[in-house]
Amino acid sequence: MIANPTRNPFQMLAIAKSLTLSLMLSVGLLFVHVSAAGVDLIRDAQPSAVIVLPAEPAADEQRAADELVEHIGLISGAKPKIIAGGNLPEGLLPLFLGAAADPALDEWSREAGVNPSSFTLRVTGDRIDIRGLSAEGTLFGVYELLEQLGVRWYIPGDLGRVIPQNDNIRIAVQRVSQAPSMDWRHFQAMAETDWIRRQRMGGEHRSTGAHGLPGLPARGASGTRLFEEHPELFSLVDGERRARQHCISNPESLRRVVAALRERLANAPDQKYIGMGPRDGRGYCECPDCRAMDGGVIDPFYGQESMTDRYILFFNRVLAELEDDYPDLHLVWYVYGLHMMPPEAVKPNPRIVGVFAPISMDRIRGMDNPMSTDRHTFRWLIDAWAELEPNEMYYRGYYNNLACPQFPKTQLDRVRNEIPAIREKGINVMRVEVIRQSWASDPISLYVAARMMWDIDTDVDALLTEFYEKYYGPAAEPMQAYHETLESAFADTPYCTGSSYVYFPIFDAQRRNTLRGYLDGAAALAPRADAGLYGERVWAIRQGFDRLELFLNMTAARNRHDFETAYSLMHQYFELNDALTEYELEVDPDNSNWIRLGRDHRLVNRRERSDLRGNYFNRFFQHPVDSGYERTVRVGELVATLADAWDFLIDPAEIGEIAGYYRPGELGGNWQPLRTTSLSWSDQGLHYYKGVAWYRQKVTIPAEFEGRPVYLWFGGVDNAAKAWVNGELLGTNREPLHGLPGVRGTFRPFDFLATSAVRFGEPNTVSVKITNDSLAELGTGGIVAPVMFWSPHDPDWKP
Repeated sequence: MIANPTRNPFQMLAIAKSLTLSLMLSVGLLFVHVSAAGVDLIRDAQPSAVIVLPAEPAADEQRAADELVEHIGLISGAKPKIIAGGNLPEGLLPLFLGAAADPALDEWSREAGVNPSSFTLRVTGDRIDIRGLSAEGTLFGVYELLEQLGVRWYIPGDLGRVIPQNDNIRIAVQRVSQAPSMDWRHFQAMAETDWIRRQRMGGEHRSTGAHGLPGLPARGASGTRLFEEHPELFSLVDGERRARQHCISNPESLRRVVAALRERLANAPDQKYIGMGPRDGRGYCECPDCRAMDGGVIDPFYGQESMTDRYILFFNRVLAELEDDYPDLHLVWYVYGLHMMPPEAVKPNPRIVGVFAPISMDRIRGMDNPMSTDRHTFRWLIDAWAELEPNEMYYRGYYNNLACPQFPKTQLDRVRNEIPAIREKGINVMRVEVIRQSWASDPISLYVAARMMWDIDTDVDALLTEFYEKYYGPAAEPMQAYHETLESAFADTPYCTGSSYVYFPIFDAQRRNTLRGYLDGAAALAPRADAGLYGERVWAIRQGFDRLELFLNMTAARNRHDFETAYSLMHQYFELNDALTEYELEVDPDNSNWIRLGRDHRLVNRRERSDLRGNYFNRFFQHPVDSGYERTVRVGELVATLADAWDFLIDPAEIGEIAGYYRPGELGGNWQPLRTTSLSWSDQGLHYYKGVAWYRQKVTIPAEFEGRPVYLWFGGVDNAAKAWVNGELLGTNREPLHGLPGVRGTFRPFDFLATSAVRFGEPNTVSVKITNDSLAELGTGGIVAPVMFWSPHDPDWKP
């Protein structure tokens, strides 16, 4: 909340008092220059003010003083001195910070809103006071003053910092009180470095949920020991106890959780919020007593019974046990996965706080976007939980495209309408996941999101206009066109699959040419060699776009089975990726944890480097290229390719094998074409379909390969496949026939030996049964990569 709601704090908010002349005022031993525009901090490149700290400043008070000195010095070349109490020097305007400032300011700060981040900035003719309701609030008050002077921090480091140049720094006479719209604001997975503080992240800290139950470890040595000694405390799955989830109907589970909470609260009796919940993933207990706790609701998104009722009932019991001693305790848990739907048969204690984490829903568009049915569903979900009248609700969403190496995008459509909407619905805490942020791809979404978390009434259009001008300088016009074209590409299309699959349909040749043209124009106006930071910023965005083009060109080559070209482009991608990874935006050489912290402050996140395994590019896209290159270039050759589009039929009743969907020749039924490499399962209307489906396609195998071994190769499926050629079973991806190795995971290449099933010189029918029985967070399913027949040069070759 802002004390003056008619003005925006990020548009130089100032409540100026009119002065009609310049004069020298005598205030005790102080002489302060006052002009019609306000008071001077720097005059003719000389300090006119002194910063006054309390005798023993808190860490954030000291940081506030240091930030003032640094930025005033960068603007003017002159740095005011810092003193801690004592006598004030003559002739200098005192700027009091934190506990050294007038305590009367607290009343105005509280009127704005009671939060540790709240502050009041007061400028009179003879002094400046900046005082927060905590030291953090004082720091944020300093950032307000610096923003009034024109300083901006769009991305981390000097590349993202905007510093005006002026030998004279004057601040308007004013009184500004501010409090945040969101009580606590946090970008998850980003270290608390300078950029995070300058975005005013923080506030009234509290738990925002957790995976796991206190007193019931399931991992590590303690979890192993507990499972060995008390398997009855763990979930019963398919008749066996498994160390995945817990048996929460067991009275001993309740006793242990309550005991663990009592121990924690004995050491921190004022703690009001504790996070807990199921462990991340599946494996819920199937014992009769746990099943009796369920509400009998089938989650429509997952097609399985909702786990919400059993956990709400368990949390109610926990709070009841602690009610007399800790009546204000809140249990915070994720509204997520199979416990996302509201409870059906049990009323939650109002001190159970739901934290919305809609991981399986569209993570690109806003709640009001007609192209996104997911976000409209999310609005319904919030309303449904709000009807249960909880004391609080939190948001723990995702400002990254899940499981993607973070190619160019913006999420302005989402943040600008969703943050005010969820605040209006009563959500007062935002902890948003931003894993693997790429500043070369999106330098603006997080800045706008942070501003709106602070003030939901922020004028986003004005903020963006200022961004283009200040960040890109002479290249503002083409760069604005670039970002707006990028934004409309995501906001105005119906595609929303996670990882990088969404880029295939959105970035066609025409759109890529348009974007490239804007970047070329921007580089001409702000060349890297001559335009300073403006040129460097344009160059960085161009590198992010080039990275996307290499990826799209690589996958296009892969999809047409040109693995030699795909392999070459992939390694060009790695080289560019590594160069961007090494481009440091913000460095702290004195911090021993910088390797961990620095991953958020490079143009591309460290974990996307090509020499690291387990990153998203490797998981979803590198394996098929490596495998296809090995088979068609190094050890063998391509025999026949299968097309992107297959005949497709869902099989919810699982009668396909009985009905002989694997038979060769023509089959009746409502088979429809479905693409595999150019569009995802979700983006063809199968977003929430979970179950069995069939693919069929005919392909001719050239007669020249008769007498040679022929393999049927899949670049990847989600999640299990069973294949036939001409009605002959070849096996499954996990257990191929003929002694070949299988793959346990999804999105991994695998081979079937098809020699005996193939009819050389004539059409062959390939039939594939896909079982996709659990909702992927990405929205993928079925065949997700190219399929081909190939033959090794060495007849004894084995994968």
